[in-house]
Amino acid sequence: MSTRKTAPEGPFPYPTTPEWAEHLYEAITNTCAAEGFAPVPRQAVLEALAPALGQGEAKRVTESRRNAGRFLRATAYHVEQRGTDGALLLLNVALHGAATLPWANNDRTRSEWLHPSPENLARMEELVDQQRVVAEWTMARERAKTAQRALAPTAPRAEKDAAVSAVKNAEDELARAQRELQAREQALGGRRPLPVVRAVVEDGLPLAALTTEEVRAEVAGEVQRYAVEMLQRRARLRSYDLVESLVQEGQREPTVVVLQRTPVVGRDGVRRHIWRGRQVTGNNRGDARLQVLEVVAQQLLTGMPQYLLRLEGEEENRRLVLLGLGEILRRISTLLNTEYADPDRDPEGRAERALRIAQVPARIVVGARTPERLEESLRQLNVHDHLRGQLNYGEMDRSLGLWSTLVKAYQAKGVLGELLAKEVAQGRIQAGDLDEDAIADALVGARALDELAVLLPPGDEVSALTLRDVAVRCATVMVFPPVPPRPENLPPRAHMPTGQYWPVVRTALQEASWAQSSTARTDRRTDMWAAVVAQHFSHRGNPLAARGLFSARDVQYGARPDARSLLSLLTACHQGDAEAWEVLVRRHLVPGLINAPEPFVTAGQGSEKGEDRKGVRRTPANAVQALVNAYTVPPEGVTRELLIAFADAVLRAPESAGGASLVPGTFWAPDAHGNPREGTLADKGWYDTTFPKIASSRKRKPAKDSVDDDSNKGEESGTPTEELEEEILEDPATRMTRLRSALTSMVGSSADAVATAAEQIGLLLANVEDAVRAREEAGAEEEPAEVQKSYVKELREIKKQCGEIIEQLDSATVEVTSL
Repeated sequence: MSTRKTAPEGPFPYPTTPEWAEHLYEAITNTCAAEGFAPVPRQAVLEALAPALGQGEAKRVTESRRNAGRFLRATAYHVEQRGTDGALLLLNVALHGAATLPWANNDRTRSEWLHPSPENLARMEELVDQQRVVAEWTMARERAKTAQRALAPTAPRAEKDAAVSAVKNAEDELARAQRELQAREQALGGRRPLPVVRAVVEDGLPLAALTTEEVRAEVAGEVQRYAVEMLQRRARLRSYDLVESLVQEGQREPTVVVLQRTPVVGRDGVRRHIWRGRQVTGNNRGDARLQVLEVVAQQLLTGMPQYLLRLEGEEENRRLVLLGLGEILRRISTLLNTEYADPDRDPEGRAERALRIAQVPARIVVGARTPERLEESLRQLNVHDHLRGQLNYGEMDRSLGLWSTLVKAYQAKGVLGELLAKEVAQGRIQAGDLDEDAIADALVGARALDELAVLLPPGDEVSALTLRDVAVRCATVMVFPPVPPRPENLPPRAHMPTGQYWPVVRTALQEASWAQSSTARTDRRTDMWAAVVAQHFSHRGNPLAARGLFSARDVQYGARPDARSLLSLLTACHQGDAEAWEVLVRRHLVPGLINAPEPFVTAGQGSEKGEDRKGVRRTPANAVQALVNAYTVPPEGVTRELLIAFADAVLRAPESAGGASLVPGTFWAPDAHGNPREGTLADKGWYDTTFPKIASSRKRKPAKDSVDDDSNKGEESGTPTEELEEEILEDPATRMTRLRSALTSMVGSSADAVATAAEQIGLLLANVEDAVRAREEAGAEEEPAEVQKSYVKELREIKKQCGEIIEQLDSATVEVTSL
């Protein structure tokens, strides 16, 4: 039908005519050429932008110049980030309220997405296939139940038995399909791989629009559905109902929209390109508008069923799907204007509720100075709105937003390639040989980790394991960059030269100067590192589980990665290298220990119920140190073979397929010979039993008998020695150096001792509370007064000792200011 002739008038706009769509594209192209921008593709304007504009809107924003053609009016556009490579030309227009979709690449939900590795994309395909199987068996069950209900009471017994059998068979198959679907979900950790977007290229020239990789239509629909679900989960944190706010007040502020192409393959094998506007900013408002208009986002992308938008006089066709955005919006406006024209319309009906969002202000990206950096520019625009604006991030998303800002800061300073080539590749390649843009995109999750293959040590095969490990190395050295040693001739009060990397992190994270060390800064960087590392695993652990694994010294002086590859480290561990084992645990195993389906290292568990808790209460640093110590001082039953087998299993666990009785990513605990012990799951309970809690989270090296060592050395070397009657006095400078060097370890040991004491007192309190609760439940009498008094006396003595510790710490604080 032709709605332009028969459609009722009303507040809901109808799409721009094809003639004015061409005029609009001409105006955009001429304006971009005059301003020095690359324009959007023609199909993006015709299929995504023009249908979303109301009639007359294209005419309002364009003008005709004599002998020069059509241009955008000067008041209809503006330039964002003018003078930079990321400059964008934005068109200010009013869009149909249902014209745009939430953007999956929104940084506010970045922590809910996986890296787009080939393995994750393959798991995504399997998940979508299984969703279809579940849907088919759900329909089969409903048909079987309908057929059973349709049987007459007088039907033969055989027919009734056959109907019951059909229902049971459908229910059994559905249950089996749902279990398989759950396994597919677990393989992805309940998340989805983030779609990779790049600038559209036509005739070899990049243009100011984005495109994704080609996928099946069902996969594209699932990605959009998941993006909306994650967005709505974040929206629950608002203190008000955004949907009702739009209904009552409409949308006042314009949002940024980018035109994006989604190449899909239908079930019939036909390939087509879907053009839609995507909300770069205002994602929640875009989703809320669709909720008011009762439009499903994935259907707006892949095709709207005709029966949902059936016009008056049309027959319902359950097999017909509307694909074009113009036709979808035309039908939505026709139905809503028809409803609005009815004087007896429902005041709570869809037309009345959607009245204030019939058209909304928007800023459309129609030109880009450097189209190759379009996605990066839009991502930073979104990050800035959340980091510096009123819309707060969740904790992990905020950390990932800071990480994105940090990566961009390294790029802006021109030191990203230099840092990675020197510290990660250990000088094997030159900084100029690295594609910084591709590597930066891979580090923030906008591309697959394959871009990091150039940084792998020689001899390492390119695999999910090695790429994940090099990504962790990059994150470590970028969050904790190295600082050059203090120059020998530097005066005591002089400014410490921190090199060219540390100031980049300080500026990006808005930190205090290098000289001001603080726990808050260490925790902030550690949380960011933990959030970044978690994105490389299907199952995310709690970022707080990384607390204490980096120290203030790591922040000030850096955490340089070891030059050896994983294979070299494992070989060195086989040969008895304790230092290699510590490096392997602290820099390579920790991410897998935290982000496993059955995490081995967790955050504090003091608030968890005893019956639901696995393992013992211990700090993350204590759990990691216990594994480090097990190499040199092994607990009972722990062998070097067990340790190395466990390390290898943790490293390969994310790609482990599991088994008939194992969740993907989990494995059987190794025995003393390094062989898997079938039936014993490697989880936190097994870990804490095998590597029990230690008294201090720091490794204490055994003291050596310096006299014996010196005498043996003297005998072996043949150097003559002489023993004096009096001790040689230590000069003040040597003594000062020795005491200063010992101070760091003493402060750390004291902190560990206090932390252990605090943890022990916490256990004491929990035990007392449990004992009181048990007495009340049992109805028993209280302990005799004498016993209670003895406990109180001992507790007061402990409290007195704590007071003495505080006084001594105060004195030490005063003294250290004169160090």
